[in-house]
Amino acid sequence: MNRAQWDALADDFETSVTDVTRDEPGKQMDRLVSAVSLSPKNSVLVDLGCGVGSFILKFGHRFRAIVGIEFAPRIIGRAKRRCAKMPDVEWLAMDIARAADTVGRRADLTVCLNVITAPGHAARGKLWSAIAAVTKARRFALVVVPSLESSAMIGGLVSPAKRRAEYTPTQDGLLPRDDAMQKHFSRRELAATMAEHDFAVRRMARVFSPWAKEGMRKPRAAGTKQPWDWACLAQRV
Repeated sequence: MNRAQWDALADDFETSVTDVTRDEPGKQMDRLVSAVSLSPKNSVLVDLGCGVGSFILKFGHRFRAIVGIEFAPRIIGRAKRRCAKMPDVEWLAMDIARAADTVGRRADLTVCLNVITAPGHAARGKLWSAIAAVTKARRFALVVVPSLESSAMIGGLVSPAKRRAEYTPTQDGLLPRDDAMQKHFSRRELAATMAEHDFAVRRMARVFSPWAKEGMRKPRAAGTKQPWDWACLAQRV
């Protein structure tokens, strides 16, 4: 999705875009953030792909300074308005992959939530590199990505035709979502990718989402099952 297309979602962001901070029915994000012992007197949060600022609005009080980065100007304009009462927030409308050139290595916690979904390996690599480049040594990154295992679970509950069309991934873990191919990660691949970029995994968790976010009602055969994304809290080494 290019900048103009993403900008066009600004007014309907809440209904058009999955927002894991807002939509998660459990408290997994709270637990992951709480697992990072950072002082609110001197720690810095960098949100790569901040959207309309949901993570900053919910957790920003835990940090002395915040940098919110989003490449769509209208969307970051909404984030500014939503977070107007948050002090010490620097908002940047720019290419996330180039954020390190402006931000530098200053984050005690870098978050990147459902941003690394591009079908191209090179484009994803730039985003992973940006996370590493803005995160200080021994500090943390919290990354959320679409789950390949979750898609397989859902695929097992739908018709064979729908399974073949929407839930059979390519060899590189790509699946059709919102009229585009999006990258999905297995738990093992996510851990390996973090290691490739000098991060040691500290916690890996399922962050559940409502069935409606899959564009479907809960299947009868689902029982207690829910769709999920992988959330990974890792420390830069």
